[in-house]
Amino acid sequence: MIPFFPRYLIFISWLVVGPSRLALPTIGLTALGITLTLFLRRSHSKRTIALLGIFGLMLIESAFVVALAFNFAFRGQPNHVLGSSKGIFDLFFDLGIGEVLLGAMAAGCAAVFIEFGKSRMSLAKAFPQITFLEPPVEIRDSITRLARAAHIRVPDVCMVDSGVPSAFTVRANRRYTITLSVGLLESLDAKEVEACLAHEVAHLKNNDFTVRFIATLAKVALFARPLSYLLEPAVYRAREFMADITAAKLMGGPEALISALSQLKESNNLDTAIPSSSCLCNLTAPRGVSRMFDKHPALEDRLKTLREMKQE
Repeated sequence: MIPFFPRYLIFISWLVVGPSRLALPTIGLTALGITLTLFLRRSHSKRTIALLGIFGLMLIESAFVVALAFNFAFRGQPNHVLGSSKGIFDLFFDLGIGEVLLGAMAAGCAAVFIEFGKSRMSLAKAFPQITFLEPPVEIRDSITRLARAAHIRVPDVCMVDSGVPSAFTVRANRRYTITLSVGLLESLDAKEVEACLAHEVAHLKNNDFTVRFIATLAKVALFARPLSYLLEPAVYRAREFMADITAAKLMGGPEALISALSQLKESNNLDTAIPSSSCLCNLTAPRGVSRMFDKHPALEDRLKTLREMKQE
């Protein structure tokens, strides 16, 4: 990871303290970038913390722009930015404040839409394009057993009338519902199906929906920052790896999940009606630069992590 430099901070430092004292914030940012680089390599949990920390730095920086604008409005601008630099200075802060306010409004609207949208509806109303079915008793028993092992509230469970193998979690009626497709039951054996369910239970145990909600709102608030469009999917990918690892622990080992993912490796046909949050969607991840924008890690990377866990 390239050490992170906020877009405005160095320029603001020059405006506030002058070029002679610019070395201190520059050295501090470089040290922070190196620290984050090392921090990211240790675990997916710490990677998430570091990524959200970068989001936090960017948000603090945005707030700093507004705070400086109010400070200069009441106390006047520093002497070394007056004269020929005043026009650039004023334009810089006008654009910065406009960006912050627009981002804050967009994030607020997104939060309201997510919290009071589909999550408050019934499953049938929230996803009218999907036909939901009652799951077999053994599936309910598996979910109950896994939820108790994870020490979380037992979620609802249902099935989707789709031949495409998939498992995903949705929020409706203000409750989480783990959903699996008919195709999943037809493609995998009982242990492999349970491993897929364990992956979804792991998302709930790890509070991944809250973490991803925060990352999405931060991206919306920082819509003008290109880096935010890389950070959000990176958070999502880290949580997928964490869910795989937690699921393997709930199952007593990664073998069943490795087998399930390997069996579904050739599943290229995706049901467009199924939410894109499905843990088994996008099994054939894009390649090249576009992978940085994908919210699901490549299947081979997931299998590699599980195999390494098996060898430990």
